[in-house]
Amino acid sequence: MKSMAKKTYSESALSKAWLNSRHEALTRSKAKNNSKGSYDNIKRNSVYLANEFQLLGVNSPDEITKENFSKWIEELRQGTFPCKELGAGTIKKRVETLRAILQANKLDEQLDFVQLWRPDKQAKNIKYWSLQEIEAMNDIAIKTFHDGKYLGRAVVHILHNMIAPRIDDSTSFKWEYIDFEERKIRFPATKNKKMCSQYLEERFVPLLINYSEWVSQFEGGDIYLFPSAMMQKSGTTKKAIPHASAKTLAIWLKYIRDLTVVDGKPVQQLSSHSYRHTLAMRYLNTGNKYENVSMILGDDIATIEKYYSELMPNKEQRLAFEKAFAQSTQITSEGTVQPAWLKRKRGSNSSITLSRSDAFMGSNLRGGMDVGGFEPPASSLQTKHSSN
Repeated sequence: MKSMAKKTYSESALSKAWLNSRHEALTRSKAKNNSKGSYDNIKRNSVYLANEFQLLGVNSPDEITKENFSKWIEELRQGTFPCKELGAGTIKKRVETLRAILQANKLDEQLDFVQLWRPDKQAKNIKYWSLQEIEAMNDIAIKTFHDGKYLGRAVVHILHNMIAPRIDDSTSFKWEYIDFEERKIRFPATKNKKMCSQYLEERFVPLLINYSEWVSQFEGGDIYLFPSAMMQKSGTTKKAIPHASAKTLAIWLKYIRDLTVVDGKPVQQLSSHSYRHTLAMRYLNTGNKYENVSMILGDDIATIEKYYSELMPNKEQRLAFEKAFAQSTQITSEGTVQPAWLKRKRGSNSSITLSRSDAFMGSNLRGGMDVGGFEPPASSLQTKHSSN
């Protein structure tokens, strides 16, 4: 039974038609070898949406019309059902589950108009720690490790700092994914089955080796980085699992975060998922490509570009800017021995440094860009450089 607000969404309340159609959708999901996350979404959301449609008097998916489908969407937005108002992302997942049910039960008439629905556009909300913040968190993790009391909390932060797995992947992270000789990490992401690859930071290698020796004293510690045997028993565990839960690791990550202060202020109170954004921005801000980030995080290159392109202008955008604002690339000769009337392109003997990003596709702008500004012959105009 799924509890929401003051009422409940219950599988036992579903009509036989909804139960059968839900079963077909779950069977089809297994046959397609969907990820566990996708299967669980259908399993959970099908109970929600079936209850909601029954509240609208729709007792079978083949009774859905354009009118009651639209009404369902509207009431999800307004919070009329036994749940609060749902955001665009949650409604999108509900509709995706409905599509899966209609496809599994070959309800083409309903599928035709449901396929036409488009979710509301959502503003991208990418939050990440600055380099100064994440390095301060690293310092706290190292100190915590050497203190010897909370080794697991230090190591889970180190893992997320280096390769930023989704927290569900962190729970079952195995030692076989780490190659100490090659100084590499490589593991399969559960969500999309893609391999994530990264190098080990040398400063963390001794800590990880010492931790592997320490954790091996616990049952399962020779397999998992965070075996359940090392946890304190809470008495609320619903089923025995051989490794830590996502809830536990989230608490451990918050522990490191909440101890960290930069310039007398706490670091941003961000979620564990922000490690992924932080790592991506760390790479992009230092001139790396979307491909580099994709290899580490296990997301498609298109996905990386979609979410970060608005934050990181690419090479083509830079060139377009320079064409549209040609005058902005010129500076005066004030402060040099050249005549005051002389205009030069930025980058021509200029100390101005342009920031670079992955979107620059590897262009090295660290020392400024020479864009071929006007330079008169040395014999007619003496420069500072030539006069030294």
